[in-house]
Amino acid sequence: MLGRALNRSLLGTRPLLLAPRIAPPISRSPHYQSRYQYSTQQPPEKGPRDSSAANSDPVSATDANAPPLSSDPTRTPPQEPSPSSSTPDPPPPESQLPELKLFLKETEKAEKASFSGGGGGGRADGGGPGRGEGLPKSAYVSSTDRKRERLARIVFGSFIVSLIGGTLYMGRELDNVERKYYKDLQQGWGASAFYARLKARTNDLLNFYNEPPFEKLLPDPLPDYSRPYTLVISLEDVCVHSTWDREHGWRIAKRPGLDYFLAYLFHYYEIVVFTSQHEQTAAPIIQKMDQYPGYIMFPLFRAHTRYKDGKYIKDLNYLNRDLSKVIMLETNPDAWSENPNNTIKMKPWDGDPKDKELISLIPFLEYIAAMGISDVRPVIEGFGNKHVPTEFSRREAIARAEHMKRVEEQRKTRKSTAGGALLGVLGMSRPSANEEKTFMDLARERGLQAYHEMQKHVEDHKEEMLQEQKKMEKEAAEMMKTSLSKIFTEGLPKPPGAQ
Repeated sequence: MLGRALNRSLLGTRPLLLAPRIAPPISRSPHYQSRYQYSTQQPPEKGPRDSSAANSDPVSATDANAPPLSSDPTRTPPQEPSPSSSTPDPPPPESQLPELKLFLKETEKAEKASFSGGGGGGRADGGGPGRGEGLPKSAYVSSTDRKRERLARIVFGSFIVSLIGGTLYMGRELDNVERKYYKDLQQGWGASAFYARLKARTNDLLNFYNEPPFEKLLPDPLPDYSRPYTLVISLEDVCVHSTWDREHGWRIAKRPGLDYFLAYLFHYYEIVVFTSQHEQTAAPIIQKMDQYPGYIMFPLFRAHTRYKDGKYIKDLNYLNRDLSKVIMLETNPDAWSENPNNTIKMKPWDGDPKDKELISLIPFLEYIAAMGISDVRPVIEGFGNKHVPTEFSRREAIARAEHMKRVEEQRKTRKSTAGGALLGVLGMSRPSANEEKTFMDLARERGLQAYHEMQKHVEDHKEEMLQEQKKMEKEAAEMMKTSLSKIFTEGLPKPPGAQ
């Protein structure tokens, strides 16, 4: 009892000194009471005790003259009064308020440090376990994070199950219909047979998006109206050129001589424009480029190309035409990669208004059609990497010189005979104008005559042709108007002519 009274008297006159290694949280647990001690040791006095000792500064454990806190074996920690004690502890004086505020601040810092340590680590100074000793890491995870982790596990598990199920489904055995299509595949659940079926079905699924939508991009040729040859022309950088600037934005220029090129070759070729652009972008350009009377018979777009190794390929094998009678004008090597021998390789047009490349190609294309070449591929291959218009002009000049040489020899032969001498006297031995012309000269004259007749017919019946074109566009729009309810009730509309 005497010791307790002494301790209380000391605590009432001296500030409360705390010397833990770190500021512990306030707790009434015996665990913390056994670990931390309250120091009430008085500093050594060299003189008589001053009456103002109650207001002097506290002596901390860092003072040079203060002995270690654990050096006094007789010191006992303060004990809490029992609930039955009728004498309450006196409130701390105002002089101790700054120390209490500092104590509370250090306590908050210690609690934050203990929580940030992961809930199971030791104290910052390594002196013992921290506040979160024995608590798992999941105790500090919020309910929202738990829900997110649970959802992520569900999604990942569903993906794995779907992947396994899809693999088994794609590698299943063939049914009766597939056996007719996959003739080389085997039945059974062996590793090789399963992998072969899986690979075949996967390739077919990918080809649905990479291959053209139809095996025949063009309808079957009409025997009464069709031309024997097909000319496939690229839209971009062959027929038109697109530019952009800040002042005007996007502008599209039509290549010089394009109208004459299409109108002249319309008599020899079935003209098809094949572009790698989307239909929504290219269709208005083609319509503006060929308003009337419609020299371009069929337009093809990106949906009709093949996608392979990151390239859009214009595969002429899907064209539904004899490749020996098909010629393509193209500037992109990726586009002609499947049919290089059917392609006249051209340089991209850069918008030069004085360009004459299309006009210079007409004699060669007219020669192919007029001569009735059975297979155009060896002819195109024979030019190699040479400029086709220039090389053909050189060859035509040589052929013309040989023709004139034969004409002169025939004229000399006729003069040497008696009949020829009589004709010479009468002034009739000179070769006629048609004899001096080559076969291509005569074919070109017929082509020009047909062109002028066609242009005269267009001018005379321009309004009628425009009205007929509008009527056809309206009928096509009416055929495309099919409601969703009609599809469910009557099925898909049948193509024209189908029963």
